[in-house]
Amino acid sequence: MEVERRQARRVPVGVPAGVLATLSMDLAMVAADRYGRGAFSSSAIGPDVIGRWAAGLLRGRWRHGDIRDEPAERGEFALGILTHYATGIVLTQAYLQLPRRKNGRTNLLGATRYGMATAALPFLVLYPSLGYGWFVLRSGEAARIGRIMLVGHAAFGMGIGLWAPYFARRRVGPV
Repeated sequence: MEVERRQARRVPVGVPAGVLATLSMDLAMVAADRYGRGAFSSSAIGPDVIGRWAAGLLRGRWRHGDIRDEPAERGEFALGILTHYATGIVLTQAYLQLPRRKNGRTNLLGATRYGMATAALPFLVLYPSLGYGWFVLRSGEAARIGRIMLVGHAAFGMGIGLWAPYFARRRVGPV
């Protein structure tokens, strides 16, 4: 039991909270897709596309004309999931390092705002490098992808707001 406690102290709160916040995002996006009658789905985004982009990054290629026109990469789906969850962990840990007002604790509203703000990253970094342009304007689906990002990143932030305090209470030492 004591060994488990010492090991748990070594894992930053952002790791389990980030995994669960990213899972919250994924579940919200699947639910929105299922119940949104097509308003929340697009072939322009998904683990396979993210994995294809990440595989290109590993080979030194940052930008693509339209990544959907690129040949599929071996293992791209798994690489996309890994990249997505690693990003969620890093963004969660970054949120936990931000200075806070009042009691210094994470709260649901602040975390949700942060999650929604993280939607700027794909709009300004990922999508332009996939060949979709700034704010996905060259994709032909800017409004649809905007809705998807809003739902997903709000759920991500809510996940941070719910899970980070849970894991922080079980931890002794720095976040």
